[in-house]
Amino acid sequence: MNGCKYTHNVFGATSYKFDLLKRSTNKKLGKWVTKGRHKGKPIYTLHLEVRKNCPSSCYHWDNCYDDNMPFAHRFKYSKSLMTRLWKELMKLDKKHQQGFLVRLHVGGDFPSVEYVDFWEMALLTFPNLSCYGYTHHHWNRQPHDISNVGIGWEDEVNIGIAIKGLRDRHWDRFSVRFSDMLEDKLSANSKELTDNGITCPEQLGKTASCGTCGLCWNKDVKSVLFITH
Repeated sequence: MNGCKYTHNVFGATSYKFDLLKRSTNKKLGKWVTKGRHKGKPIYTLHLEVRKNCPSSCYHWDNCYDDNMPFAHRFKYSKSLMTRLWKELMKLDKKHQQGFLVRLHVGGDFPSVEYVDFWEMALLTFPNLSCYGYTHHHWNRQPHDISNVGIGWEDEVNIGIAIKGLRDRHWDRFSVRFSDMLEDKLSANSKELTDNGITCPEQLGKTASCGTCGLCWNKDVKSVLFITH
């Protein structure tokens, strides 16, 4: 599969009538953070178009979590997307003086270096904003790991470098882990690939949601493991 499975639910930012950043209604994510440094913050989500903006080296290219979400609304990447996001972030920053947490991305990945730079500018502009999430853009990827679909090798490496730099500068507010990059000190890995790490407590039924856990934005936790959906 080379694109989103549910093309009828892929929207452009200009014509979409509702907010792009949505309050979480996802049971796995939770609605509020109740533990850790983000305690008391509401959780918002952003869902981008999958595969088109993802590196084809992704371990879960053929069994993406997004394929199990037929009703989710996904957004195409464009400059108008970033324009709309900026306006929404401005409103949320004023609304949530105690802070708010954005899950990047329920589906999709960082589509460009410009988009990574957009989030750094947002963090510097909106003091109440924090983000967390995962990426398959590896900064040390080799050309032979990439096919001719999705994000290409050079772009993947450059995007990965940009994400790593942003994470290193702003981990407390930009907690993005590199997926299935076993050599990275703050990775999030599939259990099929390694047993080195802490398995997601929500998947094991040990906590109700991401909001009641906080493991993934805890820098003391070097590797988080996920059971493939």
